[in-house]
Amino acid sequence: MTMFNKQMCQVLCASLAALACANAGAQISSLGATGWAATGTNNLGGTGTTGGDGAAAAKIYTVSTRSALIQALYGNTATIKSNGTFSGTLDNSKKIIYISGTISLNQNAAGTELTANDYVAYANAGSTTCAGYGYTSFTQIWNDYLAAYKPPYANVPPSSDPVEAARACASNQMKKTVVLNVPSNTSIIGNGATAKIIHGTLMLSGTSSSAPVDNIVVRNVAFEDAFDFFTAWDPTDSGGRWNSNYDTMSIQYATHVWIDHCTFSDGSRTDDQFPSVWAAPYDGELYHVQHHDGLLDITKSANLVTVSYNHLHDHDKAMLMGGTDSASLTAENPGVLKTTFHHNYFQNLVQRKPRVRYGMVHLYNNYFSGSNSVTLYNWMVGLTSGQGSKLYVENNVFNITGGATASDTIGASVSSGSALTNCAALSGMSTVRCSAYIFDSGNLLNGASVSLSSTAHSANSLVTVSSTPWSSAASPAATPSATPASYYSYAVEATGNLATSVPANAGVGKL
Repeated sequence: MTMFNKQMCQVLCASLAALACANAGAQISSLGATGWAATGTNNLGGTGTTGGDGAAAAKIYTVSTRSALIQALYGNTATIKSNGTFSGTLDNSKKIIYISGTISLNQNAAGTELTANDYVAYANAGSTTCAGYGYTSFTQIWNDYLAAYKPPYANVPPSSDPVEAARACASNQMKKTVVLNVPSNTSIIGNGATAKIIHGTLMLSGTSSSAPVDNIVVRNVAFEDAFDFFTAWDPTDSGGRWNSNYDTMSIQYATHVWIDHCTFSDGSRTDDQFPSVWAAPYDGELYHVQHHDGLLDITKSANLVTVSYNHLHDHDKAMLMGGTDSASLTAENPGVLKTTFHHNYFQNLVQRKPRVRYGMVHLYNNYFSGSNSVTLYNWMVGLTSGQGSKLYVENNVFNITGGATASDTIGASVSSGSALTNCAALSGMSTVRCSAYIFDSGNLLNGASVSLSSTAHSANSLVTVSSTPWSSAASPAATPSATPASYYSYAVEATGNLATSVPANAGVGKL
């Protein structure tokens, strides 16, 4: 009887342990992707995006520190140096990583938050070239950089200049620390309503269009303040702009990606804390020292992506789709960049909600809120129809205070020049496939019907209004003849309750 009880106990304990693991994995499921992310065959032979669903017990992690997150991504084989840099081989097996509490990516191996001076010191210690520039502190670099390149300086600072070289050295050192790559077949899921990843970039990226990462789920995590200490002035960008290195999340050379119920923002380091360092005419909002780049950028052959029930707020350049007007079969390819956005809450964002180049993009039941009469995160424009974009926009709601007009909902930036000609000359492409199309229906601006398609066309006549703006699978280079329903099933809600239902359900902690 004793032996029987012992055996029963062992069986029961094993069963309870398995149940506990199953329940842990089921806290928030890796399954349920919709839109484009639910289509196509992933690298595991399954349909759509499943992330780490079905991971072995040994590949289910709960992490609360940067080091533990790195080890989970690398299958516990990473080498983490004292300065926070790391190396190893990413683990592409199925895995689920639960995030507990706040994880900062801007830390050394001991978990100490790093400063700009730390990166200068690390760069000097790791490179005789960096040390040879003679800069030992960020303040020295910054002061000399501003003195040398004050507007109207009209050229990109030469890399041979010691101050620019020192800035670049420290910047490269920072990049080695704050950017974390995510491998295929991974689910990153927040526990509860307090999971955060801050001060760095979660990079969902393969090495090329022919070697993408695939099958990644990120749910219920807040991403904040991907802060670049070593931002640079680019006088060639729109007449002069500050450019930063880090998005809170970047998706490139990646397929089958589902981003759901996450929150993205600048956090507590808002842009107004970093005003312009130069006098008029370089002292306005456009010229504040920009330490943040995008919130969620989708570029370089990313494909089959769905962004659902996320809250993006308090930021300038929110979302970029397609990083350049120059099409390529290996980067901004008109045959990919297929993305669905639904039930997202875009709040207090300046621009790029999103800005789209080349992608076949479906936006439905999103809620946009902001003001064009405030000093911080002043609304500039909602969507932007960019080079080669194919937009299908249904039942979205825009509430914009301060005297908004239809032009606040969408802008257009499309050229008939070399960008179109060079795109059409690519293998499998054509002029129509490389052109910009849009269809919209049921959208509201401040409670009244608004036509985004006619607004975009009026802003740029090269944006063609079409009820079937997408390429068909059978004839991708022919005149567009497909819609989202040609590729996947979905249900569009009426707009009446979106102003309350989307904020109530979008973002971390709302599952």
